[in-house]
Amino acid sequence: MNLKIIHREDLNVEKWDELVARSMNAAFFSYSWCLDSIAENWCVITNDSYSIGLALPYTERMRQRILYTPIFVSYLELLGNKSALNYEELKKIIFSSFKLIEVEFKEPILGDDFDTFVCQFFDGTGKRKPQVNRMLNKSKRFELTVRQTSNWKSIFKIIQSELNNKFSGMSDVSLARLSEMFETADQHDFLRAFEVIRDDKCQGGIICFQDEKQVFYSKGAVMEETRDNGGMYLAIDSAISNGQKDDLYFDFGGSRVEGVRRFNQNFGGQDFEYFSYRINNGPFWLNWMRIIKSRWFKKS
Repeated sequence: MNLKIIHREDLNVEKWDELVARSMNAAFFSYSWCLDSIAENWCVITNDSYSIGLALPYTERMRQRILYTPIFVSYLELLGNKSALNYEELKKIIFSSFKLIEVEFKEPILGDDFDTFVCQFFDGTGKRKPQVNRMLNKSKRFELTVRQTSNWKSIFKIIQSELNNKFSGMSDVSLARLSEMFETADQHDFLRAFEVIRDDKCQGGIICFQDEKQVFYSKGAVMEETRDNGGMYLAIDSAISNGQKDDLYFDFGGSRVEGVRRFNQNFGGQDFEYFSYRINNGPFWLNWMRIIKSRWFKKS
């Protein structure tokens, strides 16, 4: 199949995004506009015809390239015609290009030494649990409504506050990349925002991506009182219902947090596994540097 690495500056972006668009159930993480926003650097493995591909985000530290999963991304995935793929050739290219690997893949393409995580999606067949209706009724009593809006930035302000409060490692750079990703998705008409309203005031909401196949939940947050009264349930229900009008399935994006997983399963979300790799074939001095850094951050 003559697979090869193509770096971002040499990539035929139109062909690459066409490959992402026609790949069955492909998430949005592989689109060029998404990777440009959230990855420090990225390249792809593909062939001359762009009939198969894999995006590879990477960072550089101490002249070493590290393959990694960018923040706000669940996993990387193979695209296109995988039936003719030589997996050993693919692994050889990855291992020759990256000595340090801290990445999640949708498939176990780097061997059997992995940890397993789960995401959830809703294809219309999963059964909702009674908790959903209880919280939707609670949202009505609290006089909450939802509207689809182009004003995603009002929602983002509340998301930004929520992320800052929940994640100590969240940086201004990370939030700026998230905002840039939403801005670019909006420009490409992939963005769908659902705003939770009470007394004509924004209480937060959710921001999703949508194409002709799926609605993908990216991020969301509502104010505390609104959350306690079913605001997030109402926003998710609205996004799912909106997608079902066009026979789109809903991807929750998933979470390692058990409470979020249960929330998704309440809507009939079904688990699927993806695979996390931590491979360190770097020089010994780099191993020591990373150990020291890890210990330092644990103390700070």
